[in-house]
Amino acid sequence: AKACDAITAHDPHVRGVVVLGLDAPAEELAQSFRLAARQPLVKGFAVGRTIFGSVARAWLRGEMGDKEAVAEMARRFAGLCATWDAARAGQATSERRGAA
Repeated sequence: AKACDAITAHDPHVRGVVVLGLDAPAEELAQSFRLAARQPLVKGFAVGRTIFGSVARAWLRGEMGDKEAVAEMARRFAGLCATWDAARAGQATSERRGAA
């Protein structure tokens, strides 16, 4: 919340921000998503290395083939999308409760 307040105070033209993953494990990102999803300024996430980092390394070492690499990256992306959607849904649910 403090970061969003600072952004809004110092850049009135900002339209939104995204959560960066910085190669963090999915479990850590889930915690960040739960906090970030509460902020109206946060629009989504950009977590490429979390999705493809270790998969790309394994693929380059020949430890997995093309199809396996694509399937694993798709699985990771879908999981993070589901986590984000759940965090946003929790926000919507708590906002509805607060409005009652």
